[in-house]
Amino acid sequence: MARHHHRRAIGVLLAVIVLIVSTAAEATSASADSLRAAQDRASEAAAKVDALLDRYQQAADVEAKQVAVLTQAMTAQEAAEVDSSEAAAQASRARAVQQRRIRAIYADGGPAGLFVSLLAANSPDDLMWRVGTADRIAAGVLADDRTAVQQQADAVALARSRQTLADAAAARQYATFQELQGHTDDAANALAQARATLAALDKHARTLRAARRAAAAVDAAAQAARTARLAAAGPVTALGIPAEYETAYKAAAKTCAGMPWTLLAGVGQIESGHGRNNGPSSAGAIGPMQFMPATFRSYAVDGDGDGTTSAWDPQDAIFTAARYLCASGAKGGSAAGVHKALLAYNHAEWYVDLVLGAQAAIAAKLMR
Repeated sequence: MARHHHRRAIGVLLAVIVLIVSTAAEATSASADSLRAAQDRASEAAAKVDALLDRYQQAADVEAKQVAVLTQAMTAQEAAEVDSSEAAAQASRARAVQQRRIRAIYADGGPAGLFVSLLAANSPDDLMWRVGTADRIAAGVLADDRTAVQQQADAVALARSRQTLADAAAARQYATFQELQGHTDDAANALAQARATLAALDKHARTLRAARRAAAAVDAAAQAARTARLAAAGPVTALGIPAEYETAYKAAAKTCAGMPWTLLAGVGQIESGHGRNNGPSSAGAIGPMQFMPATFRSYAVDGDGDGTTSAWDPQDAIFTAARYLCASGAKGGSAAGVHKALLAYNHAEWYVDLVLGAQAAIAAKLMR
């Protein structure tokens, strides 16, 4: 009987061992299957990310080129406007010289004075000398007058030509800015989809080599695109600020503690060239600070105190922009807060770079 129980116990033990081994084998098999499935998911996600990064790179390349065109247009616009101002000053100087010559002739008696001089001759030889002198004076005055008139006409024509170039550069700046928005949306969407693809992976799959390599590629692509964009853009030129706008920028900035007025001026330059191109944009943004109508209504400020608010009015638009930036993070003027506020104004890193570049150029110009 005891022997029978002993065999029975051994049988049970063997069954348990077989069960344990079988279970372990199944677990190992299941684990291997799980690993393979996770690897498949990670590889599939990585392949999708690669395709999205190709799309992102194409859009980012165009974006960098467009940013370069935009900054070059601002440089050309500023140079043309300076030339226009100098040409206008030349025209004004030529006009003043002409007027002084005319006044001088009449102050000296003009033609009547020359005639009286002839009557005062003491002899025929004296008379002939005076006639010759009068002829030379008249000829000289006429020649000088013709020269002054021609100089004035040339200066006016040059001023008009330079202003035409400035207007063309301003139009190019605005058109490029609008085109940039579309390329930025394409690039941002591709990058966002790539990151969302990786975020959708389960915790296990995210730790695998393919997924980690794809995540690093996303970060590297974003950084490389920003570096290329900054290199292509070059420095931003400060455009001339109309007196009305500068006064409004300074007054509006005081409504947000710590926000420099040059930040508002930077936004104004990039958005519309300080009112040179007020839209509407292809997306429907309007006015010198390029507000979408709904956004303007939400933050509208009566900047000029006339009892009405309009995104087309420089005072209202600038004071509203100050309020919007302040509410979005610019209060206090910290670098992180300003960056956040500018991204809220236009969700694109190139936009932040350009505004900060314009702000720095404006500040530097004030110090010269």
